[in-house]
Amino acid sequence: MENGAWRWRIPYLVPMQPLTAYSLRAERVAFTLGAILAVLIVVHVLAMQANFNPALGLKERFGFHYWQLALFDLDEEESFGTWFNSGILLIAAALLVNQARVVRAQGSAWRRSWLVLGIGFLVMSVDEIAGMHEWVNTMMEDTSWTVIGFPILVLVALAYLPFLWHHRWRTGLLFLLAGAIYGGGAVGVEHFTDSEVNSLHYNMWTALEEGMEMMGVIVFIYALLDHMRGTPDRAVRVEVGLEDKPASGV
Repeated sequence: MENGAWRWRIPYLVPMQPLTAYSLRAERVAFTLGAILAVLIVVHVLAMQANFNPALGLKERFGFHYWQLALFDLDEEESFGTWFNSGILLIAAALLVNQARVVRAQGSAWRRSWLVLGIGFLVMSVDEIAGMHEWVNTMMEDTSWTVIGFPILVLVALAYLPFLWHHRWRTGLLFLLAGAIYGGGAVGVEHFTDSEVNSLHYNMWTALEEGMEMMGVIVFIYALLDHMRGTPDRAVRVEVGLEDKPASGV
């Protein structure tokens, strides 16, 4: 679509042209991200089976160590899965912040709601790398952070009901679906996963937990792009570059 396109430009002091532009189709973006997620989950399962399943005997046969597989462990902070999860959360945050800017220009009263969501996703992106919720777990000792996370999730959902009601039903339902999938993994599955960390059982549940989290974010990104384009036959055009502004005496 070039109709209904939105533009994301970086303000600058002197006139310059956009560096590049992309047309994002919601279905194509969701399929691509979903395919990457599927590969990450399959590789995680295979790596954890090889490391923790004594029936296969692969660890003894080939003499490898866990650190050689850690990059494929979705539960590790330093892994491909964590990088991907943080990346898609950051993409969602950027889309939300830009949407807040767009609706502000339109004079919408919901600008702050979009912006707060964007900030929230930015914090979650940082948390994936910095491990803030693990720090909370350590502070709470024997109590899981999910005891706090579940009430927060419910409060956010209730606070955003008027926001969802105001927008078209398709957007509202997709946002609710994304939240249910993400929350079910981040809070639900993690809360009931009490196995020993260095076990096959725990790492199989990790595949479900992390997979649901990332799938929830992918559904949310799809919902955002779908909302922005307005109709299914359109795409979202993103221009990344420097905004044309007159020089200001520098």
